[in-house]
Amino acid sequence: MYWASPDDPEYDVAYGRQDRPPELRNLRIPRGAAAAENNDGSMTVFDLERGIVVAFTEGHYDAAADAWSARGATVTYLDSNGLHAETGESDEPRNTGSHRGNNPAVMMVRLDEVEHGRIPHVLKVASGPEASHEGVFPMTGSDGESDRAVAPPQGLRLRIKPGIDVTQLGLDPQALVIARAMQEYGVYIGDSGGTTALKLEDTRVEGRGQLWRIEPTALCALPLSPEIWDVLPEGYVPPQPG
Repeated sequence: MYWASPDDPEYDVAYGRQDRPPELRNLRIPRGAAAAENNDGSMTVFDLERGIVVAFTEGHYDAAADAWSARGATVTYLDSNGLHAETGESDEPRNTGSHRGNNPAVMMVRLDEVEHGRIPHVLKVASGPEASHEGVFPMTGSDGESDRAVAPPQGLRLRIKPGIDVTQLGLDPQALVIARAMQEYGVYIGDSGGTTALKLEDTRVEGRGQLWRIEPTALCALPLSPEIWDVLPEGYVPPQPG
């Protein structure tokens, strides 16, 4: 995850899809940026001056050509309600891209938010159980393949039950901040995966070293059971602030 500034170079990001967001024609990306070393080659760039956040799938930098390319990309405007234009509920028609409704700003846990002690938004998780081929709001589709009635649709929102005292679960301080966000704002299924998983900002790839103290299994004290989690109605729309 990177923060672009006016001093960073602009790139015309190569993107071989018809749904290319126009912001990719002159996107500022910090020098030395690299995609995560995961199956998705994911990367996120915040440009606060331009008011956008961009998510890449299979982002790649060609050093010889000084050029960026990506297989997938989504742009969300930070002063919008965060919804993809295709939901019909967005207040920003420029919120477009290939991630089926995922908002790049909530696709990972940011270290700065955890260090601040509060994550003030919903978080995206990948579903370990095979996801449905159908998506529900706020997703505009699904990359799941199951047609079984029990398969969870992408977009389904869950939250830790309000009555659970997360401070009594033995979580380390960083995991506790994440758990509180899961209780206050919840999580939604935005991806498929062999394991139910939540992505963290990769500070090692960013060149800052391993700044996380959390273990990969730190949230396993929160198993997906009805004793701990509420499953909200499909297409759940959260109330407006205030």
